[in-house]
Amino acid sequence: MSMFSRDKHDAEENAPTAVAAEATQTAAREALADEVLDTLAGMLRAYGSHGFDIEAMDAAELERRCKAWARHILTGTPAPMDEEEPGEQERAEPVAMDQRRWADLQRFFRNHRRDEQAAVNGSAEGMRGLISELASGLRSAISDDSTKDDMVSRELAGLSTAVQGNSLDEIRAQLARTVEMTSRVIQERQLRYEAQLHSMGKRVHNLRADLVAVREKVNLDALTRLHNRGAFDEVLARQIEFSFLSGQPVALMMLDLDNFKLINDSYGHPAGDLVLQTVANATVRVFPRRSDFIARYGGEEFAVILVDVKSDDLAALGERMLEAVRNLDIDYRENSIRLTCSAGIAVCTQQDTAETLLSRADQALYMAKQTGRDRAVFATE
Repeated sequence: MSMFSRDKHDAEENAPTAVAAEATQTAAREALADEVLDTLAGMLRAYGSHGFDIEAMDAAELERRCKAWARHILTGTPAPMDEEEPGEQERAEPVAMDQRRWADLQRFFRNHRRDEQAAVNGSAEGMRGLISELASGLRSAISDDSTKDDMVSRELAGLSTAVQGNSLDEIRAQLARTVEMTSRVIQERQLRYEAQLHSMGKRVHNLRADLVAVREKVNLDALTRLHNRGAFDEVLARQIEFSFLSGQPVALMMLDLDNFKLINDSYGHPAGDLVLQTVANATVRVFPRRSDFIARYGGEEFAVILVDVKSDDLAALGERMLEAVRNLDIDYRENSIRLTCSAGIAVCTQQDTAETLLSRADQALYMAKQTGRDRAVFATE
């Protein structure tokens, strides 16, 4: 009987402890759930505040929807459903956690991202069409000019023949035709050029805006948060086309970290990743202009597209980049990592394509490596 009494007494003493432990676990789960919901709501608000206008939904409406979804998942207020009228949403009562519209939230986010992607792709397609239209117009104008020049040349040849024939009437008639033809060609050419200049001015302005928009929506490199190779290829081609139309100078700087393999071999790949991230941040500081396009080209190689920079300034920019890398002192597990980089610089010409400009910059980079590293070399035209 005494043993039974002792067991019962022990159970009664342990009961509050078990209840307290369960209560602690419940509180921890609730705190974690609150943290998850707060994080999700914060992501939604950030997504909405950095949207842009697309045909499916403008930026202001996206921000309103995201804020409404954030309130819904946090407090159970009505979800911003398309099929419901705003008045119905306002009159609805808050709902419990298990009644909140999680699947509809996923659908809203997925559909809007798809619409954004379609809008960016559509903008890029429109820009490519504009480039083709402009190039076609230029070729047509050049061809038309050649045809008119041939006509004037024939009239001048006829006038020369008439002069040699010594027939005053024939000379007068041919001279009148030549003057009339030449005057008409000059007038038509002037009117056409004025119209083309006006049209091209508007289109070049729109093209530049599209270049900026596409550049801001392309994918980023996951490690360095710079633009990736695909973005670089796209923007380089468009900038060269824009340079051809506008006359705005474009240059390409290719950068490669010297002896990077030795860093990976000595300290491991996590150290190499830290070096790449640090150099990427340094590159952004050296080239801070909005028009400067910086990409991780691959491995330990970076690329910088420079717009509207004078050739005389490129040498100083190249040296500034080399100096920025020399001055890096990267701490990794009580180790201090120092490094240098090499650069190849090519200035775009009227004959360049993306492939030839990249090839010339790569060749200059190769020469910088071959002649001692930690230097910038300019490509020959």
